[in-house]
Amino acid sequence: MNSFSFVFLVTIALFAELSEARCHKHVLTFQNSLASSHDTLQVHCKSGNDDLGVHFVKFSDPVYDIRFGDNIFIGTYWDCLIQHGPKMEYVLNFRAYTSGPVPRCGQWHTWIAKDDGIYFSKNGKPEEKKFDWTKYNS
Repeated sequence: MNSFSFVFLVTIALFAELSEARCHKHVLTFQNSLASSHDTLQVHCKSGNDDLGVHFVKFSDPVYDIRFGDNIFIGTYWDCLIQHGPKMEYVLNFRAYTSGPVPRCGQWHTWIAKDDGIYFSKNGKPEEKKFDWTKYNS
């Protein structure tokens, strides 16, 4: 490897390290607002090799959140399966977060489970309905 390539790689590595140190973590939040049923919301998220396991959020409990930084070299994503109902028959499997081509810092993504669907709010802006529940008969 020539000296230019070595210096270039070291510079990129230092930039990535400094960017991560200055950059606030992203927060991916799941809120249970299933007002009619008061069902428990089941949340299971994965990203690459990170499987966070199953978490349960009761109605009106504090939110479940995931804090993370973007991987600037390979990108970052979170795929999540959320469910509710007496037999967990209401289901949604979706991509809850995807990094952009330019590193971002401190994004706050809130997913709100309601009886009529899933709502989304980014950085405290008003929520919008994004998905309907899929019901599976068991």
